[in-house]
Amino acid sequence: MRLRLSDRQVGVLFMLPLILGLGVFLIWPIAEAVRLSFVRYNPLRPDSQPFVGLDNYVFVLKDPLFWESFSQALIWTGWSTVLQALIGVGLAMLLHQPLKGMNAFRGLLLFPYIVPTVVIALNWRWLFNSEIGIVNHLLMSAGIIDDRIAWLSTPTMAMASAILLNVWKYTPFVVIVVLARLQTIPTELYDAAKVDGAGPFRRFRDITLPQLAEVLAVVIVFRTIWTFNKFEEIYLLTRGGPGTSTYNLALYAFDQSIANLRMGVGAAAGVIMLLLLLLGSILYIRVSGFGREDKAA
Repeated sequence: MRLRLSDRQVGVLFMLPLILGLGVFLIWPIAEAVRLSFVRYNPLRPDSQPFVGLDNYVFVLKDPLFWESFSQALIWTGWSTVLQALIGVGLAMLLHQPLKGMNAFRGLLLFPYIVPTVVIALNWRWLFNSEIGIVNHLLMSAGIIDDRIAWLSTPTMAMASAILLNVWKYTPFVVIVVLARLQTIPTELYDAAKVDGAGPFRRFRDITLPQLAEVLAVVIVFRTIWTFNKFEEIYLLTRGGPGTSTYNLALYAFDQSIANLRMGVGAAAGVIMLLLLLLGSILYIRVSGFGREDKAA
């Protein structure tokens, strides 16, 4: 007999691979991290996992290094996200212009986004090397600086270099999303604004920005979450140094879990990061008004 399924049942069958993937790669790791945050777990003694309650969270919140890494994470995430949004919107508007050869530039724009992070970080370390790096060589040849800058050996310059790497790699994501939205804005809006005498700045303020508001809200939330959790870029570029000048929460959780063999403390730090991102995202979405129904309707 032929098996007859309703449309709802067919839809559920198509969703099963997604549900299974979310369960294995998202829900289960989060649940396991929460469980580990309430036990004392040393990977060298996996059979011993005594329950310690909130001790791991108390340890994390009392650790001065946690609060220092939290401060560095805010600087790293804030500047990276703001610069990506500003540069991404500007480049998207430039690539939206109907100029010859623009499609080639749109294709080249994806290059930084598809290059592996380890390759970018290693090249970045060579470019910003204080002795043989090409950045110092070009700046000195142009007469902009007189002495070599220790880009990765001084706290301020190390953080700036890490932020520039993040901005260079992930701005294409912002450009692609914003450009896709720009291409859906009706041209009649701009034509009517021109007839009314609106200049370029006013058209951008009154038409472009309102049309991009919801897209930018989503992009900023995503980029904030991804950047706040970033580990490999800073680890490969500066290892959190010099000192702790580029030490963020992801490195803190990694060091507690792997270097110090305190898996429970590292899990507690990860859970705190999750809660901070969840609360921050909810607050930002409410403040930005994303998803709010149009009251005028």
